[in-house]
Amino acid sequence: MSVRGGELQEWDMIRRQPWLVDKRQTELARVPVRRFVCDPQYLGLEGQVFPEVIRTLEELMRGAYREAVVCWGIGSGKSYLASIGLCYMIHSVLCLRNPQKTLGLADGAAVSFVIAAPTARHSRDIVYGQVGRLVKGSPWFSEYAAGMRMTATEMQFPKGILLASGNSSATFATGYNVFGAVIDEAAWFPANVGEGREQVEELYYALRHRIASRFAGRGLLMMISSPRTAGDFFDRRLRSAMDDGEVFTSHRPVWEVRPVASETEGFFEHAGLMVPESYRRDFELNPHRALRDLGAVPSTALQPFFADSRVLEEAVSAELAHPFDSQGRLAEWFVPTEPGQRYVHVDLGLKRDACGIAMARCTATPGDMSSPTVVVELMLRLAPESGAEVDISRPRELVLALRGRGFPIAQVSYDGWQSADSRQILARKGLRTKLVSVDRTPEAYETLKALAMEGRLVVYAYEPFLSEAASLEVVRGGRIDHPPRGSKDVTDAVAGAVSEALLGWQGMAGIRAEVV
Repeated sequence: MSVRGGELQEWDMIRRQPWLVDKRQTELARVPVRRFVCDPQYLGLEGQVFPEVIRTLEELMRGAYREAVVCWGIGSGKSYLASIGLCYMIHSVLCLRNPQKTLGLADGAAVSFVIAAPTARHSRDIVYGQVGRLVKGSPWFSEYAAGMRMTATEMQFPKGILLASGNSSATFATGYNVFGAVIDEAAWFPANVGEGREQVEELYYALRHRIASRFAGRGLLMMISSPRTAGDFFDRRLRSAMDDGEVFTSHRPVWEVRPVASETEGFFEHAGLMVPESYRRDFELNPHRALRDLGAVPSTALQPFFADSRVLEEAVSAELAHPFDSQGRLAEWFVPTEPGQRYVHVDLGLKRDACGIAMARCTATPGDMSSPTVVVELMLRLAPESGAEVDISRPRELVLALRGRGFPIAQVSYDGWQSADSRQILARKGLRTKLVSVDRTPEAYETLKALAMEGRLVVYAYEPFLSEAASLEVVRGGRIDHPPRGSKDVTDAVAGAVSEALLGWQGMAGIRAEVV
């Protein structure tokens, strides 16, 4: 919206400091953050709020920020931070003589604040519920927001100011003139909505666009959460925003926000963090979860499939090497030097997913013929080129090339995704093929894990496999999956090749699967 000459100074000042509005635009006195939080005439929370929460709000509200990303450990009061922040923003707008005129809206249009969360119930019960309790208990709001109407999902304040509680949908704020928004527990939204984008990512851009389109750079979008997994949208946004002067960021473990039990308490070191002694038991019982939930360090997996990733490092043998040259061709030196039938598994991808291929063999463990060691001699991730599809003939050509080099291929297994044609072609060339779905046969991954933990898995240092395996997580129903924006193409291939090689050694090949 254009600005007429006489209004330019006030308009520009509000754009630069949204919550420090020019007194000429106000009819009520806006108070500083600390007084608003602590004074009994306002929220009256003296002694009930961690000092770091108040200090953070002071820094946020006096800056010219259009966005805030706050990553704190569980129990640090981050939802309370968002609730008090919303109350203060509503207080600031209520102090305006005419919010619509000052903020460039048409007469009668609502100045809206919205709350989003992983579920509608979370949004309603946590931040929205806290705001409702704070407003109802405030003498200032009782006087200057008299007649405020509150339903299960909306608070309607005087002067056309609205607070709405929503859900995880990117469309829930449609129709609102969003001036301020809170995305609570942003790292814990449902994972993907397609094309590799996370649901919270869609919501974030939808809200940011609504604020920008209605208020031309003014307003404030807050994302708050404890961390989840490294590389998810919340983690990426936090990291990218740290060098953005228009985005307020705060990344703190719980003990830096919540006062420790004693000022004389000692500390211990864990993963580069100095942790108060009062949290030692949490780190001893579950170091992975304590580091994520209390230390605010995103994990490689939500509930890691490999609880101790060191077993993967210990499985790496310096005697093995990646059998492909810099051009992606089989290296000349890669020929069979050890006996044993080889088992190949192919995890086909097409457009977005890569294709994973692995080849494994069993070798006798000294002193225990019934419990062999499984050696993974080949691992490969074939990624589709931009806008293209994976050429599904390449795995077939690789298998035939391996047989041509003398590798005794006992079996080639595929997952079910568009594999019938490939299996039939290989079968006509004399190879035994099999349909194996690692996703539908969790025993394959359990076999891989057991071999690694028992020291009977040997691999080489192939980064796609090691990073995928370390990030595998156990999701609802016990299924093994990758984190948002992650992958498990190579680990699927390795799990399939390893489990089938072990079945072959035990004379059980063909059980539980379709053989062509």
